[in-house]
Amino acid sequence: MLAYRDRRRRAALPCCDLGNPELHLALGAFLSIAGETLGDAPRSVILYGSVALGDLAPGYGDLDFVAITDDDIADDRREALIEARRPLRSGTSGDCARMIEGAFLPRHMICPGSTGRAVWWGTSGERLWESNWLGWFDCLGIRERGVVIHGEDLRREFPVPTREQLVVEGTRFIVTARKYGRGGELHSVDWLLTAARMLYWLKEGELASKSQAADWAYTNATGDWRAELPKAAWLRRNPDNAETGEVVVWLCTLDVSIQEACCELEAQLPTARSTDSCLPLE
Repeated sequence: MLAYRDRRRRAALPCCDLGNPELHLALGAFLSIAGETLGDAPRSVILYGSVALGDLAPGYGDLDFVAITDDDIADDRREALIEARRPLRSGTSGDCARMIEGAFLPRHMICPGSTGRAVWWGTSGERLWESNWLGWFDCLGIRERGVVIHGEDLRREFPVPTREQLVVEGTRFIVTARKYGRGGELHSVDWLLTAARMLYWLKEGELASKSQAADWAYTNATGDWRAELPKAAWLRRNPDNAETGEVVVWLCTLDVSIQEACCELEAQLPTARSTDSCLPLE
């Protein structure tokens, strides 16, 4: 059981046991920092993404959260939240704490694009949000597969994405991958794994982890790029191998495979617009 303590009370926070002592330590430190900085515990804290799908990759990915407050976060609290992340990124609470990334959102900002006063902890740093920049696939993941680790279960307050909203997001991924998708570094494999996840959603009508989607696409995708998926999934789980000679050479060959993945995904999107069979929605 994780415990949050402030100056006024001690409260036991309900938390699922995710089976990893280091993860448990990191989440305890995060909840304590969040509560102390906000002046009270958030209304709800929900994990989503790889950690909620049982596919966390320490040393590679993020540990995604959304913390929901009752009202807009006051400017002084927002500035304090930006500073408060430093202990987590220092490593004193373990490697999992370094991975924690997500949004502190007032309840009225749950819908993507809505405005207010929020804070984002991102890979490249922290920033103030005046608009909710979460994606529609994020909303779907929170609603359908999110894990509540503190407070009320507000997952169903996140809006149900329409098919068109999700397809548009997939199209934006393709545009971005065509422009920026290159091999040569560890996270180059994410272009392939994300394409596999989107293909899985289009064909199977539900969300999958990157590891699950890679296994599926290796069998079900049609392009030559699928041959790279087992190694991509392995490297994501074993990122310390990214600097070995063989892997460095392999990463530099991925440019073509990334573009092939975009072509296959793009070919499926018109089908997604015209059929209800792929909808993972209510």
